[in-house]
Amino acid sequence: MLAAFFWLLTLCACAFAALFGGKDGRWFALVFLASVLLTMPAQLVGSWHGTQFWLTIVDTMLFAGLIWLMLRSSSYWPIWAAASQLMTVLTHVVTLLLHGFSERIYEGLSTVWVIPLLLFTIIGIELDRKALHDRPYPA
Repeated sequence: MLAAFFWLLTLCACAFAALFGGKDGRWFALVFLASVLLTMPAQLVGSWHGTQFWLTIVDTMLFAGLIWLMLRSSSYWPIWAAASQLMTVLTHVVTLLLHGFSERIYEGLSTVWVIPLLLFTIIGIELDRKALHDRPYPA
């Protein structure tokens, strides 16, 4: 059930971003979908008993892409998306520092931040659209 919710939210957020987010939204959709596709084999290679190095690489690459988007965007939503991805990357860092880190907590924390990331994207793009629509016209 959780996997179905993830895929539904991913497809809705990426479609919404691509259709209504302009150039930034299309970049986000491309980078995010690429990371999702790379995450599937990366999770199969590793184990949650220790740091998943391939998954860490994929998550770090997504974080770098979101930082790049954040730095060149005039919108605020990429900041929140990058912050959510930073939390995921920090989860991997913690497993490198604390070798006895619980595998169930690791798995949960490394996957839970994708939901706020996608929700921030949808809400942020909609708020940007509303702000653009509500902007007063010069006299």
